[in-house]
Amino acid sequence: MVRFGVIALAALAISLSDAAEPTCSTDEVQFAEGCVKYEDAFQQTYDFLYSNLPSWDKTNKQSLGFHDSVTPDTDGLDDGIATLGLNISLDAQQKYSWAWDLPQDIFQEYVATYAHVNEARVDWRPMLSTATSSILDNAPSDTALDTVEDVVYYINSQMWHTETSGLINNVTFKSSQTPLIYDPMSTLVFGYASCTGVSILFADALKTVGIAARVSGTPAWNGVYENGNHNWIEVYLPETGEWAFMESNPAGGGETLSNPCDKWFCSPAKMANGTKFYSSRFDSTSSTVYPMAWDLENLEVPGDDRTDYYQDACNKC
Repeated sequence: MVRFGVIALAALAISLSDAAEPTCSTDEVQFAEGCVKYEDAFQQTYDFLYSNLPSWDKTNKQSLGFHDSVTPDTDGLDDGIATLGLNISLDAQQKYSWAWDLPQDIFQEYVATYAHVNEARVDWRPMLSTATSSILDNAPSDTALDTVEDVVYYINSQMWHTETSGLINNVTFKSSQTPLIYDPMSTLVFGYASCTGVSILFADALKTVGIAARVSGTPAWNGVYENGNHNWIEVYLPETGEWAFMESNPAGGGETLSNPCDKWFCSPAKMANGTKFYSSRFDSTSSTVYPMAWDLENLEVPGDDRTDYYQDACNKC
């Protein structure tokens, strides 16, 4: 099941010219806390994912690559979306210097996870990893790619067009598509999605380069479901230990992680009447539910209540 060694060494050998030198050996993964053996990091993250599976994924756990006991890897029958993706995640953690200050628990929940909410479980990571790696490797020599913010902005500027991403379609924003189109592969095939779909695709792309990202939003503006919902992403910034938010280019564009007020929705008017905000999680021990406007009776997606953060930030705009 675990593929460390050749993959890990190959990934480590391909580094950006201006990347810092790793302090860990080639059979280790670097996190903020220090170096962890690749095999141990795999097992620890595997255990986290397995122990927090939502009920619908428990039914299909073997298809995802989870097993109650170690089984022979015969003709790929031991492979699964989650476990193959985990190897790719660890390789990216080794490769990209901006990921080395990421705490291991943040990596486990917001990089190595294979889904955000209840979107279809699909094998998105190999395709998006190839695309984002190509985007970064082919960046002009004067492109700043030193920080998480640099990488987020550059990928957001390049990934939505086939000529710069190599993906199968341009992707544009089209309202009212969830839950018809919101998993990353459907968004790519159709070439469009609403805010939830483009946010999931953007967050997944960032995860392939070792950036912790999650889907955030409100199920109801001003507490009124008829006013509509909205989703965007949050990115974890290791240098501050905090989450910052922005939209994908198809849904927004020209936004930053540093200025809350450059988002169209971050205003006192949108905060009125106690608008609630949440971010999705994978850790099932969270006592907060991430409310999905397209599936409000589903209480199985854990979340963080981010209402205080957004009310404070956006009421100042």
